[in-house]
Amino acid sequence: MMRKLLSATLLAVLAGFVQADELTPARNGDFAHYTFALAWMPGFCQAGGEDCLPDQNQSELIGLHGLWASEPQSLADKGVAVSQWWEQGCSLFPHVTMVPALSEDLRQRLKETMPQLASDLQTHEYVKHVQCFGFDANEFFTTALQLREAALDSDFGRYLQAQAGRVRNGAELKDAFAKGYNGAARGALQLRCAKDAKGRNVLTELWFTLKKDKLESFPESDSFMDTPAGERKDTCSRPFVLPEW
Repeated sequence: MMRKLLSATLLAVLAGFVQADELTPARNGDFAHYTFALAWMPGFCQAGGEDCLPDQNQSELIGLHGLWASEPQSLADKGVAVSQWWEQGCSLFPHVTMVPALSEDLRQRLKETMPQLASDLQTHEYVKHVQCFGFDANEFFTTALQLREAALDSDFGRYLQAQAGRVRNGAELKDAFAKGYNGAARGALQLRCAKDAKGRNVLTELWFTLKKDKLESFPESDSFMDTPAGERKDTCSRPFVLPEW
């Protein structure tokens, strides 16, 4: 389903990329789900203390942040708390810190669609969330880009982009999410907010909890699942602005 949502234009952009179906971890595959994180780019860079560089791609409102596997059961069995996993990620396993070997086309596409930070976000995502699972870096980031394009090319994605500059609340966005994805569990969506320099409460990120074996069907309703209670980090309890660039 996800591939069918990719337009001919996007397929041309992704030409030469490694095309992935479901991601298959080579090791530490005993995790239950993914958190797929999209950044509301203007809010992400204007609030929350993110060290965004000044030359962001301002043609994009919704950018890719990451695709994060949940805590492997092997760590949970050792008493590692979920909070520790989210804070430390792959550093809890033996690993080597290295820059991911990405194709130049893929690196450029990520530069256009990910927040550009003083500390390289691509490398951070790979080191913390990817390498300890043995995912091929090109395959992993290509899949994450496909998920982003599928999200944007959906009723909910179009709804979000139409809200730029407006004030909304969490209930409104979750209603639109459930409607746009044919009754997807409202608890699958977490909204992240922070204060900008003007003191406004602004949307910074949207996090989706996805079933481990349903990435290909995203954004069909069966690809989503309720976020486990211990992982809920929704911070948009008050109305917020979806800021423009």
